[in-house]
Amino acid sequence: MPHERPFDPTFFEDLFENSAAIATVTDANGLIVKINKKAKDMFLGPEQDLGSVVGKNILDFIHPDDRPKAIERWKESIRDLKEVNYDLRMSARGGRVMYFLISGTPIVRDNKVVLFHYQALDIIDHKVQEQNLMQSASAEVLAQIAGGFAHDFNNLLTVINGYSEILRMSMSERDPQYQKVSQICQAGRQASVLTRRMLEFSRKSTTQARPVDLNMELSNQEGIIRHVLGENITLHFVKAPDSGKVNIVPSRFATLLVNLAANARDAMPRGGELTIATDVCEVNAASEHLYAQVPHGRYVLLTVKDTGEGMDQEVVRQIFDPFFSTREGGKGIGLWTVQNIVHASDGYIFVESQPGSGTTFSILLPTATESPAREAHGPSLAQDSAVTAPSKTILIVEDDDTVRDLVNEVLKQQGHVTLTARNGGDALQIARQFEGHIDLLITDMVMRRIDGKMLSKKMKSIWPHIRVMFMSGYGGEVLDDELKGSVFLQKPFLPKDLIDKVGSVFRE
Repeated sequence: MPHERPFDPTFFEDLFENSAAIATVTDANGLIVKINKKAKDMFLGPEQDLGSVVGKNILDFIHPDDRPKAIERWKESIRDLKEVNYDLRMSARGGRVMYFLISGTPIVRDNKVVLFHYQALDIIDHKVQEQNLMQSASAEVLAQIAGGFAHDFNNLLTVINGYSEILRMSMSERDPQYQKVSQICQAGRQASVLTRRMLEFSRKSTTQARPVDLNMELSNQEGIIRHVLGENITLHFVKAPDSGKVNIVPSRFATLLVNLAANARDAMPRGGELTIATDVCEVNAASEHLYAQVPHGRYVLLTVKDTGEGMDQEVVRQIFDPFFSTREGGKGIGLWTVQNIVHASDGYIFVESQPGSGTTFSILLPTATESPAREAHGPSLAQDSAVTAPSKTILIVEDDDTVRDLVNEVLKQQGHVTLTARNGGDALQIARQFEGHIDLLITDMVMRRIDGKMLSKKMKSIWPHIRVMFMSGYGGEVLDDELKGSVFLQKPFLPKDLIDKVGSVFRE
């Protein structure tokens, strides 16, 4: 007979104590008899004694709004002598609200419940994903609307900016109308920036971090931030020169700024001031007391300071908890999102606030280093425009009549021979019937029936050596992997941009 090892009576005790789930035993009335290490650390802290919780009612740790649900499930379990499963919120130490999936199992003796064994699994990730899915569905619809709006508006801006620039260049600076036309040009350029930023914020963006100049990104996002804040809040920027770059996903940095701006707006319902500043910060032995647990090194410091209502320390401890909000109906994931973006960029975030004294968020992001190869740039536009391309035959395909007419006029003024088509079908017919040589196809990327990509393929079957330049109001993301590296012109563009881009095609 094989030797049988004696059963260790502490086996189940160790299993309970070291479970990865929160485990609690209560009597039939809900008074706590025993909790495991995971539960003690989460609800009491590792320094607390178990005696401080034994004998308390488990309802004391359940969110007040969820207690009726817990009582209902408890009664159901006693009545039917069965295990019950449900989700609810519990209050951890420091006032943090946690989301758990609860499994309550009655321990029955002589057909009577004598104890309850509860296990709780943290489901905060599931809750966040659920919230994000709901927001993503709405964001997807908004992105489609914004994309269509920006495309149409960029066509209009191409015409407005193009012809106003042509008009300005044809006038003398002494002309009494010159300054007025210049103002139109300036307004058109500002409108172009707004549509570009709207697209960048709403569309699906790359998740690849890259070196980003925070000063430049603050300038890029200024329009959106002002819209978030509203008219009764004054926005100030204080940008330290040569603060350096940080590795971050630009679209996520935009999300970070918008969430912080929205948080500041809510803290200043009667108006106030928001100051966003950048600076260089060296964390060393002399400054480490200001930034607990931050490794020594060079950082870019981003501070966002409002003059709002401020918060007491109990609220400050909870503001990064998911779903925590001091506003009725608030979602509570804005600052949690900010913290995740900062941590994903290897950064650190701190908050200082007092009731009546406003709030300051301090974000430390490690500076990025770039190799010389990444710093290298090609020829500048000034260099490009210094060389005028010789006369070429160019086929322009654009379904917007005014944009097509503008492109046609600019290129003809440069001495090129131009052919125009309203759609892909007309363009192919022109190409088959044209007796000369077509050097370049300029086509809008998004058109009905035959889009720019399909047109370029069909055109190359007729003219194998034809060069192709795409243009679009949607942005370069309309080019799929097969077309990456193609010549692309973003709408809206100025005549000089068109001339430079055409010149670069024939210098390749």
